[in-house]
Amino acid sequence: MLRTGFTIAAAAAVLTFGAAYSPPPQATPSVIEIQLKNYEFVPSTVRLHHGAPVVLKLIETAGSHSLAAPELFATSTLDPATAALIHDGKVEVGEGGVELRLTPNTPGTYAFHCTHFMHSAFGMKGAAVVE
Repeated sequence: MLRTGFTIAAAAAVLTFGAAYSPPPQATPSVIEIQLKNYEFVPSTVRLHHGAPVVLKLIETAGSHSLAAPELFATSTLDPATAALIHDGKVEVGEGGVELRLTPNTPGTYAFHCTHFMHSAFGMKGAAVVE
């Protein structure tokens, strides 16, 4: 009888504490769209929050472009699929666009630009401000 009472009490405790504990919810990433047009990023400045996940939706509207942001990528936690798209600190963006999933870890201002011939010279550059 004592053993049965103990078993029931132990099971009740496990159920009670198990129900009380739930893992912390995963933050839903914010989505920021950046259009890559002829010689410009729209918007050219994006504001991010350190520790907050974000999806950067790079939308190709004309031609072929890239987004080079080596310092931002180096100081962020990258989703594995995103990491596979980035080579030498840049991602190529073609028709259909690209989604980058990352969590910036360090506050600061991080420059980005298009690496295609003369695009940044014509003004295709911007900045990600991590607050």
